[in-house]
Amino acid sequence: MKIRIDKDIVEFTPEHAAEAAELEALWIKLGNCIGSTKSLQPIGVYVPSENKTAVFHIEGLNQQEKAAIPEIRAPYDTDVYCVTCNKTVHVKAGEVVPFCCGKLMEILD
Repeated sequence: MKIRIDKDIVEFTPEHAAEAAELEALWIKLGNCIGSTKSLQPIGVYVPSENKTAVFHIEGLNQQEKAAIPEIRAPYDTDVYCVTCNKTVHVKAGEVVPFCCGKLMEILD
């Protein structure tokens, strides 16, 4: 994922289809055009030499929105795998990427 910052504007550019699907799910959660727009708030500290992941909280979600599981659809026919148990599943283009071990399965590139 490429990130570009220009003053008070941040652009996220997915670098492959899996990131595009995840960005779409985030977009839907943040600004669904019904009700209020949500915001991202940083959690903790991001130190590039120690962390490879920056963590954010989506502020303004109601209980129903928090419980909603994002539907990530496969951008093309592919295999997905669980990073916890290493299980693999084949999904066709447009099918929902399943959850396994409590996490969304990863698309194999």
